[in-house]
Amino acid sequence: MKNTSVRPVIIGSGMIAVSHARALADIGIAPAVVWSPSPANRERFAADWDAVSAPSLTQALDTPGVTHVHVCSTPMNHLDPIREAAERGLAIVSEKPLAPTGELASEALEYVQSHDVAHFLNFNRRQDEGIQLLRAAIGAGDLGAPVSVFGHYRQQWNANPSGLDWRYDPQQVGPSRTVTEIGSHWLDLAEFVLGDHIGEASGLLSRMGERDYDTGSASGRVNPPNDDLFAALLRFDSGVVGQVYGTELSHGSFDEIELRVDGTLGSAVWTSGHPNLLRIGDKTSGLRTLGLDAPTSSLGRSIAAIYGGEAEERGVATFVDGLSNALAMDAIRLSAQTNTWKETR
Repeated sequence: MKNTSVRPVIIGSGMIAVSHARALADIGIAPAVVWSPSPANRERFAADWDAVSAPSLTQALDTPGVTHVHVCSTPMNHLDPIREAAERGLAIVSEKPLAPTGELASEALEYVQSHDVAHFLNFNRRQDEGIQLLRAAIGAGDLGAPVSVFGHYRQQWNANPSGLDWRYDPQQVGPSRTVTEIGSHWLDLAEFVLGDHIGEASGLLSRMGERDYDTGSASGRVNPPNDDLFAALLRFDSGVVGQVYGTELSHGSFDEIELRVDGTLGSAVWTSGHPNLLRIGDKTSGLRTLGLDAPTSSLGRSIAAIYGGEAEERGVATFVDGLSNALAMDAIRLSAQTNTWKETR
């Protein structure tokens, strides 16, 4: 049964916008309006989801009866829809990261706070059950006091031959590619499960240089201007030490994420390959596995929690978390530029 009292606007018409529309459909909600700067793409999206195609952002947000705005545009293009939605008092669901820099994220947070609107950030991997179990285990003291957190995020997307899309454009993705696109997820998960903030970082960014590309309809050579990989050492406010490596050059890897936490009483590991499981280790008693092995449904769970009134209980991220995340990304990027540790404040 469709819920006709909730009328979301979708900003964007690409892959993530489609994922949001599917997640909404699963809970009986249909997108009312779509806007993106590409007329052909928004017309296609509107036809696929029986939505109105608005000719401008302003007209989309001024559609009578709309209640929510899903910001599914590229990271550098989040701010305008967030500002205009906040001015109209609409609830906002933004894709991650909130913004690629702390300055832009701070502006976004100021908009929603000054207009007192509900604001959510779709760091959806928080909703994998293994992550929920890890957060609960740390909170309950099952691992003792956390000492370190480390892991990786590996993709093959830009290994040779690479794709060719907006992620190579700093005007769309921001001043970093891998830190913004994949690092943001891992950094958020680390802060989420620990209930702690990254206080400072030492980072390194690198790029492969020229490579082949193949989009299926075109091929050639490209030399992207932004990073293909990063590594960072982290210090959290509590004193926990962190280490993370992210790459888009890992042949054979598709969104391969790992997060490990060592504590004074035990250790735990979560991987995206088994997203709803958590392994906990104890030196004396060995390993035990919690959860039920099943594919991820984290994006749908995230959207369902927002519309079902369970966002706080499930730890759905807000723009406050988005600012913390953006400041950590700034610290990694600026540290790589200066070869010094950088604070996140």
